[in-house]
Amino acid sequence: MNSTKPRNQGSRSRIVKLFSALVIASLVLAVGMSASSLVDKYGRPDVALTGMVGDTACGSAHGPNAQRNGECTRQCVEMGAGYALVVGKKIYLLQGHKAELDKFAGETVVVRGKVHTRDTVVVESITPVVIEVLAGIQGR
Repeated sequence: MNSTKPRNQGSRSRIVKLFSALVIASLVLAVGMSASSLVDKYGRPDVALTGMVGDTACGSAHGPNAQRNGECTRQCVEMGAGYALVVGKKIYLLQGHKAELDKFAGETVVVRGKVHTRDTVVVESITPVVIEVLAGIQGR
């Protein structure tokens, strides 16, 4: 029995199917790679938060006898409190980069990192707000 399709048409059909499969696979890979930059392998999203480096004991409400917010924060951390980022009325516990957090205690910074829990951020970088503003002005 002879096939009604010419030989060239069958091979073209296979090539079109193969090409279509490659295009779809490439699109799926591209979407997956772009999503992985926003979420790590544990499903934790990236965040960038601007606030004051405080502590979990006082937040930003340091007592009237506190010499400066930074010194009070450092003292509270020495006594067992954790570093925190105060964003408005919200307080985020910060994990990692303790030396940098100590350096910027009491100052307004931009913290970039991964959300660990609803109120905890694993710190990847800390930048003073002044540098962030200057970088934005130079980028214009």
